[in-house]
Amino acid sequence: MTRFLVGGHRMEEFQYLIPEESIDAIITNVSKLREIENNLRGIFSSHGYNEVLMPSFEYVDLYTKLDCGFELDKMFQYINHEGKNVAMRLDFTIPLARLYANSHNQDVARYCYFGKVYRKETMHKGRSSEFFQGGVELMNLPGLQGDLECMNMIQQSLKYLALKNILIELGSAKFYNRLLELVEDKKDDLTHILRLRDISGMKKFVEENYFYDGLNQLLLKLPTAFGNIDLLEEAIDTIKDQELKDALIELRDLYNSLENKEHIIFDLGMVPTMKYYTGLMIKGYSDQSASPIISGGRYDDLLPRFNRQASAIGFCYHMNHILKAIEREGEIND
Repeated sequence: MTRFLVGGHRMEEFQYLIPEESIDAIITNVSKLREIENNLRGIFSSHGYNEVLMPSFEYVDLYTKLDCGFELDKMFQYINHEGKNVAMRLDFTIPLARLYANSHNQDVARYCYFGKVYRKETMHKGRSSEFFQGGVELMNLPGLQGDLECMNMIQQSLKYLALKNILIELGSAKFYNRLLELVEDKKDDLTHILRLRDISGMKKFVEENYFYDGLNQLLLKLPTAFGNIDLLEEAIDTIKDQELKDALIELRDLYNSLENKEHIIFDLGMVPTMKYYTGLMIKGYSDQSASPIISGGRYDDLLPRFNRQASAIGFCYHMNHILKAIEREGEIND
């Protein structure tokens, strides 16, 4: 039998091989996935969220021309019959913002979704490029009221995720953006240091620049500035810059308004994953997952990019990471 070589592999090997991008996307525990999904769907529905099915393909321009932080090299692209660049869906937030902007709806809108997004990841790192997500987007409910609705849903959902130890970290994009203003042309350096939690790098950064003393002291604390409400209260009491203080007061007001304050910690050095975040940022972690199992935040800067003056907040569950954490927790219990 003749064996043809394709990309260094014999043809018959493709009966067994799976592209590296998809290796980690195989879900064998589908019953658990559906159980979690259905519980989340019930929570979303009880709060008035309408489930939508979004297109799997979008024009590349949708993601690039809004300047939201998506990189071209993260997209799976092709050229369609019109000669235009099309990408597999990178996220749900931007398409749903477009849906609301084009709806001419002046009221509050509540959307929920379940499905896959596709992002190129570094090969040979054990990372999939397929991500199954479920989440919500809340349009045109600003400030504390919208933040509180989302946080209460997250707290309500934790018992259905089948994981013992979950922490919800809260940060503030408003706080972060004000820090960038204060360090002026050193924005990129500060962002890099905060992403790495680089204590020595922050010390060097402060020593090499001539910021005022209060800012220096704050910057030195940021790489390790995560903890409970006491951390937040201390920061509010000691920070002098009013914009920084106001951003943290918003976090405190949210915390004090929560029906359930369990599982909550604060991260003052949290860096936004998307450029459009403007206020509350949310990350949920299991002790069995290095990656967040929940993420989201307030993005009042996105709908204006579609020429709609409206606020928005949303969050999503990263199902792949949740299922992997459940599997690891089960191995430990065995």
